[in-house]
Amino acid sequence: MNLLTRSIPVLLAIVFVAMLAPRAQAQLIKSREDINELNGVAFEENLGHYAPLDAEFTNAYGETVTLAKYFSDSKPVVFAFVYYECPVVCPVVLEKLSGCLNELDYLAGEDFRVVVVSFDHTETTSNALGVKTGFVSEYNRNDEPKSLDGFAFHTGDPVNIRKLADAVGYEFKRLDNGEYSHPVGLMVLSPKGKVTRYFYGFTYPAKEMKLSLLDASEGKIAKSLGDRLMHFCYRVDPNSGVYTVQAMQIMKLGALLVMFLLFGMIGTLLVKEQIRKRRLGTSQAACGEHDMDSTNRANQSNGAHAGHVS
Repeated sequence: MNLLTRSIPVLLAIVFVAMLAPRAQAQLIKSREDINELNGVAFEENLGHYAPLDAEFTNAYGETVTLAKYFSDSKPVVFAFVYYECPVVCPVVLEKLSGCLNELDYLAGEDFRVVVVSFDHTETTSNALGVKTGFVSEYNRNDEPKSLDGFAFHTGDPVNIRKLADAVGYEFKRLDNGEYSHPVGLMVLSPKGKVTRYFYGFTYPAKEMKLSLLDASEGKIAKSLGDRLMHFCYRVDPNSGVYTVQAMQIMKLGALLVMFLLFGMIGTLLVKEQIRKRRLGTSQAACGEHDMDSTNRANQSNGAHAGHVS
């Protein structure tokens, strides 16, 4: 009974993960084709490719840094290409990203990073600092010290910008009016700089982002049993581009739980049997000692009686 009681939370967690599946499938995320039609340029999906960690950029404080600065530990990275003076699209991308991050139970700077690079080489450090200041002010956990290291905004020169854009599959072109045509979306990169996920359009569901960060970190940022179950049971559907529960993973988990319960029950029965035998042996030994004491007392009594008669 105690074993079954301890297993109830695990069972409930499995059921909870399974119940989330329809919700994950129902999330509306624009396809790459939809975004291409809107903008005339595209993401070239370079899943599995690596960002050039030796590429150099200037951060919002005027310091020259390489991308390697953000890929030196176990934190995955949410990456966005924007241009800071974009009149419409880029501000909306950053606004929607901010809303998504505010729904996560992961902390920027502790569990993941946000890295933003302008693809307009004419933009300046003051542009980057202004946009960063506004973005961080909207983050609902910006009062936590670790979050200060969670956001990095940059400018760059044409060579390094193109080097990074080609690596992650981001196309852009300058228009005659000075604005840019570019894809709409975000990327998630692993702690080693590998592209693991693309988000297209303006919709970044917090649940999808959480799963993407878990996936990129190979589950290392999981904070609970529920997170680990989500990471184990969800996989990206290559057709829809969203995470769905994998029946085979659920079956594996169920089989492991059944084995755990079975071995636990067998172990419990064996222990109980050992305790029963031990108690039985102790009881029999006690009875034997009692019988011996009774016999000795009887013999002593008979001996005393015989001496009295003599």
